[in-house]
Amino acid sequence: MSRRHPAAPAAVTSPRRYRRWVMPACALLIMVSLGVLVWLGEGGGPVLPAASGTAAAIGPARPAHASAEIATTVSALPPEEQRLGVWLQGRYGSKLAHPYWRLQVIESLKRYLMEKYPNDWLARLKAMLKLFFPADYEQLTASLDALESYNAWLAEIKQSMTFSSKEERLRATWDKRLQLFGEDAKVIWQAQLKQEKVEAALQQLDTPGLPLSTKVDRYVQTLVDIYGNAATNPDKSHPVQQMEGLLALNTVQDQLHSLPPERRQEELHHLRSALGLDAEAVKRWDELDAERAQRAAAGASYMQERAALAKQYEGEALQLQIQALQNRKFGPEEAQYIRNEEETGFYRYQERQQIGIN
Repeated sequence: MSRRHPAAPAAVTSPRRYRRWVMPACALLIMVSLGVLVWLGEGGGPVLPAASGTAAAIGPARPAHASAEIATTVSALPPEEQRLGVWLQGRYGSKLAHPYWRLQVIESLKRYLMEKYPNDWLARLKAMLKLFFPADYEQLTASLDALESYNAWLAEIKQSMTFSSKEERLRATWDKRLQLFGEDAKVIWQAQLKQEKVEAALQQLDTPGLPLSTKVDRYVQTLVDIYGNAATNPDKSHPVQQMEGLLALNTVQDQLHSLPPERRQEELHHLRSALGLDAEAVKRWDELDAERAQRAAAGASYMQERAALAKQYEGEALQLQIQALQNRKFGPEEAQYIRNEEETGFYRYQERQQIGIN
């Protein structure tokens, strides 16, 4: 049976989705689909996936005041916290040899306890770690201490330190991670390391001197080197994001725009086939490319005619002429979306089309 892949034309041609094709290309370089990404967020901290199901497992949190005494046995804990501990044992108990999952346990408990016991959450956190994970307690507290030091450092640099570039900040962040977590840092932020390798490869490919076919081959080989054969298996990866990673490069877009339609299609086929899409999927992409090209041509024509009207009319007369043009070019429903956008200063057809993306 043929595999089906994303990007059915109906999903792209919905009016509200048009906004996507004029957004900055850098927003598309995400590649997060190739693994659970523990990423350097706005503040540089670890963004750990939320422990989904926690609230359902323990029930709604109830307000409580900090107690002078901290339970030293499981039975002394409130029932709600006993249930939380049992849930964490079942979810993470067998994974605590891995430093990433140790941080998951810590973060799950920390979020809960900080809200319920804002005055002594840290002492309670350590006590609960000891009660529910005695065999892993030393490693967990070491990870906790490292994480708290790391978070304190992030808060400090946010307030008092500046970096001359994103690269300098990233180097400083990695230095601090390695200082606090040792080699475990490379395991905890393994997904980010892979992402950084992909981005470094893309930077090297973003040059007009390389033929487009060479860029495709080198890019796909980079993905395979980093992620293994899953990178070219659409059932195990997200080929849409993978394609956009390369296609969003400025020099790649320049090359695609410079090619005649037949050669452009060949290059897009090359990329899509190299990423594992079958003939049926490639054909659907061809159909989508044709729709996008038609839409881009209509948009370019609209902007030219709109500019010409602005030279002939002004005020209310100009607005009436533009509305008539919009209705004629796009139909009444889509024209209204365009008018609403333009009232906010957004002109969807002002930017160059990103071939293969929008």
